[in-house]
Amino acid sequence: MSKELRTEAILSMLARVRAAMPPPPAVHPPAPDRPVEGVEDFEYETVLNALESVAADLGAALESAHAKATADALGIYYAAEELARDPAHAELIPHVEAMRQAYEREVGRMVPRSGKGSGG
Repeated sequence: MSKELRTEAILSMLARVRAAMPPPPAVHPPAPDRPVEGVEDFEYETVLNALESVAADLGAALESAHAKATADALGIYYAAEELARDPAHAELIPHVEAMRQAYEREVGRMVPRSGKGSGG
């Protein structure tokens, strides 16, 4: 019982997925390791290459979004840390401490210095 590979439908769906993603950096899989023989092999290779390309681009987009979210979160942490130094905002101290502990638990290292002032 042979199942028909719906190459056009798969490629169309992958194109819609790619169109919904932010523009990726140029990351594409290498050419196939073996020679392609026949139309069916060509279709499978085409779908495989398209899947690998979308997966690589999606991975790059996720990495970029994670880096931006981390940078934004650190900006919030640094602002809260600065405000917490003012006695008028002492209520922020436990929140800053909780953010620091969460970062160190997730990342496995200390929060980097902000680069502002004489300490960075």
